[in-house]
Amino acid sequence: MSFAEEAEKELVQLMIQNRDGAFSRFEKSNRGENIVIKFLDIQGEPISPKYLADSLNLSSARIAAVLGSLEKKGQITRHMDPKDRRRINVTLTACGKKAVNAEKREMRERIIWVFNQMGEEDTKKFIELTSKFIGYSQKFSMEEEGD
Repeated sequence: MSFAEEAEKELVQLMIQNRDGAFSRFEKSNRGENIVIKFLDIQGEPISPKYLADSLNLSSARIAAVLGSLEKKGQITRHMDPKDRRRINVTLTACGKKAVNAEKREMRERIIWVFNQMGEEDTKKFIELTSKFIGYSQKFSMEEEGD
């Protein structure tokens, strides 16, 4: 077995062992309210539920449920598009922005805590290697799209 095949096997094992562990607890929710309000914050403008669902790879039913919950909490508003009355737009409210900022602070604290445990040298190596991994992954995706 090559080093790359062995590394893939180890990475998959780590991911399986931690699917409900470190990463899922680290990022509270990658399929729910948190990811939706973060996405709305990044977009910075009203967007349609369909665009949200497509962008986040969620079903329309899941988006509808999440938006309903966020609307009840006052974190988003849904309103008709003035240019096309058939279209609904979703906007983050001040309350939603406050929730996003709190989530960002909490995530930042978690990441800093982990990096402090790893130490400066290992953290620098981790960032460098993660950057390389992402770069090669993107290169692979572009080559695959070219086929």
